[in-house]
Amino acid sequence: MYWRLIFILFIVTGTILTTVKVDRSLPEENKQITVEIRGHVRNPGVYELPIGSTYNDLLSKAVPDEDAMTDDISLQAVLYNKQLIIIPEKSSNKLISINSAGIDELISLPGIGKSTAQKIIDYRDQNGSFLSLEDLMNVKGIGYAKFSRIKEYISL
Repeated sequence: MYWRLIFILFIVTGTILTTVKVDRSLPEENKQITVEIRGHVRNPGVYELPIGSTYNDLLSKAVPDEDAMTDDISLQAVLYNKQLIIIPEKSSNKLISINSAGIDELISLPGIGKSTAQKIIDYRDQNGSFLSLEDLMNVKGIGYAKFSRIKEYISL
């Protein structure tokens, strides 16, 4: 689920950056840039940093909290003027593998009861591993609506 949210965030950010002109100009008078940071940091706000500052420089001032997801950030990436950084929260959701989960794990999914969980296991035993998440809709009793409710909680 978390990786899908990050992927969507990257798509949206890329779309915005290609359609909106971002002011990457550098202020001439003081050789400083301003960068705003929000999210899971102890000191959110707008920071004035020297030109050429990196994410590492900013995070050392903003101080990520214990729930901050910074694993995917390149600490050596250079910041630009008027940039907005949002530090997300670490995901605590563990995805359930539809290729290896037992009944107890499968019934923890929204809308999946013991009978449907057993059908998933039976389907897997008869047809082999699921090759895509959408293959789950081949199981009797799992249509598009039920799949839509559980897709963010499952993995292969």
